[in-house]
Order: sequence, then C-alpha cells, then structure tokens
Amino acid sequence: MKIVPVVAEGAPEALELRRAPDRSVQALVDGGLTVMSLPVERGGWRAPTAVQAEVMATLAEADGSFAWVTSIYNAVGHMVCAFGDQALDEFLSSDVPRSAGVFAVTGRAAAVEGGYRVSGKWGFSSGQHHAGWIIVPGIPDEGGAPVAFLVPKAEFEVKDDWFVTGFIGTGSNTVVLEDVFVPEHRAIPFMDIVTGNYRTASLAGDTYYNQPFVPFMCAMSVGPAIGLGRAALRAFEERVGSRGITYTNYARQADAPITFHQLAEARMKLDQAKFHADRITGAVDGHAASGAVWEIAERVRCRADIAWAIKLTREACEIIEHGSGANALRGSDKLGSILRDIRTMSVHSFLLHSTNAELYGRILAGNEPDVPFI
Repeated sequence: MKIVPVVAEGAPEALELRRAPDRSVQALVDGGLTVMSLPVERGGWRAPTAVQAEVMATLAEADGSFAWVTSIYNAVGHMVCAFGDQALDEFLSSDVPRSAGVFAVTGRAAAVEGGYRVSGKWGFSSGQHHAGWIIVPGIPDEGGAPVAFLVPKAEFEVKDDWFVTGFIGTGSNTVVLEDVFVPEHRAIPFMDIVTGNYRTASLAGDTYYNQPFVPFMCAMSVGPAIGLGRAALRAFEERVGSRGITYTNYARQADAPITFHQLAEARMKLDQAKFHADRITGAVDGHAASGAVWEIAERVRCRADIAWAIKLTREACEIIEHGSGANALRGSDKLGSILRDIRTMSVHSFLLHSTNAELYGRILAGNEPDVPFI
C-alpha cells in the first residue's frame, strides 16, 4: 500500500504527539481506508473483514498505534450504520465523517423533548483527535438499558491525559460531555448495536450490517496484533545474521542453537495466532454473506479467538525480545515500540485473555454467558 511509507515515517512523530500525525491521517483518508465498512451506495467499500484485517496488519507493521486507530474508524463506522438513515446521512455529509467510540457505559442521560441531555466521562477514546463524531453509551436517569449516542466531536471536552507506555500514538484521551442535547435520531438502545438490530431502512436487507457487533469488532481488532507479530519476527530475522551473542563464542547469532529454537517457536506461535484471526474473519464474513443466525457459542468464540491470538503474539514477541539483546532497548529501535504495543493490546479489557477464556469456558461447560457484550 502506498500509505505504508507515510505511516512509517510518521511513527516517531506520533510518539511525540501522542496521536496520529495529520499527514498520516490525510493519507489514510485519501486512500479510502476510513470507509471500508460503509455502504457502497454511500461511498464506502463494504469490504469483507478478512480484507480489512489484512489492511490493519500491514499498517501495524509500520505503526501499531496507527493500525489500531484505523480499525476503530472502520469498526465504529459500521456501528454508525445502526442509527438510522437520518443519522447516517448527517454523519456522511459532515465535514469529518469519521467516528471514535467508547463502549464502557460511564455516562448518564436525561430524556427530554426530542431527545436526551447527556453527561459523562469516557476514557480510552482512541482516534478522537481526527474524528468528527464519537459514539458513547449512557444509562437513562429513569433506569433501564443503556443507550448509545452519536455525538459531534465538537461537543466534547478532551482531557490531556494520554500519558502511557504503549499504543502511545492512538490519542486515546478521555472525553467529557456536560449536559449536551442529543436528538432522538442519534440515540438508539446500545444492545441493538450489540445484537445487530440495525434500524437503517436503506440497509434493512443487507446482511453485512445486520450482524452482532462484537464478532465484527473482533475481526477488525485482530489485524494490528498480527501485523505487530510479523514486524517483530522480521526484525529478529534481520538481526541474527549480522550480530553476535555477547559474552559467548558466537560471532553470528544465526549459528547458535538457541536462535533456532527461538525462531521456530516464535514462528509457530504467530502461525497459530493467524489461525485464530482467520477463524474470526471467516465466521464474520460467512455470516455476513449468508445471513445465517449466530449461535451464542460462536459469538463467544470470537472473543476467545482474538484474546488467544493476542496472547500468542505477545508470547512470540517476548521470545524475540529475549533473543534480541539490550540493543532492542534503544529508543530508536522499532522492536521496543512493538513490544510496548502488543503488551498494551494484551491487557485491553475487551481483549484480556483471562476474561475471554473464562467466558468461553462457561459456554463450553453448558452455562449461559454472564455478560451481555458478546
């Protein structure tokens, strides 16, 4: 992709800015890579998730943070299609038709004539710097199920609080609303998005959109991990022929038996991670094409698959770290950034292996899931 050199060149600047550089985002927009999940009739690609995951993986080889932000724009773009034609038209005709999104229900909403007045604080809003909109959920004051709100970015206050050790360039600042009016057409039950109950009449017969969101989000999110693993292994393969192992007789690391084991184990873990990534995208694209109803167990398995893929990728990267020596600790060494990013992905609440393994195990044991976000 032509964008990759631009993203790679901007990666050091992203670390300083703690967000994506403007020119990198402009290249993303110019390449049509922010509309991959939008309807073809509305200028989008309606691309299979397997295609999108590979785009994210390729971008992650240049910059993991940038790939993550790209996945957010496309995953949340799919969510916007759930709100109805009026909201979708408003979104697409806006100056910046890109949306960030936060899924933690940390807001409140008071029903008023014509809509809601929404207040709240939502952390980890990746990509919000270059978004024109943000989707946030909140609990109605009168009680009941959470409601999702599509709100212009200009309505939010953005906290300067993104000081982290990984995914530094995602610009995942906290965003705040203080008693902001959101019209009714930009408010829908949050579970309608989760279950795939899309209200957009123009997309009513399109099975690509009437899909449960969590499997789709898994398919969009796994690509950055796969790309980070590929970049780490390639960096290691390039090192072993040109450096020795300090305090040993090995003038060339590639001649040491330990290196053979490290390369083989890292490669096998990454191959296994790709299997789980492909199983997610295969399931999502299969259902999107056929319109077949999802079984709960298969939806849960998508969460287990992405968590396992990220766990395996982190393990592979740590093998590579142990084989790379102290030079990998230099700030200028790309491997250090890769390691920070994959570690950050592995502790993301939605991607955490321990949580998702417990959830999948519950299903395998014949129990019902104990969370609604599946």
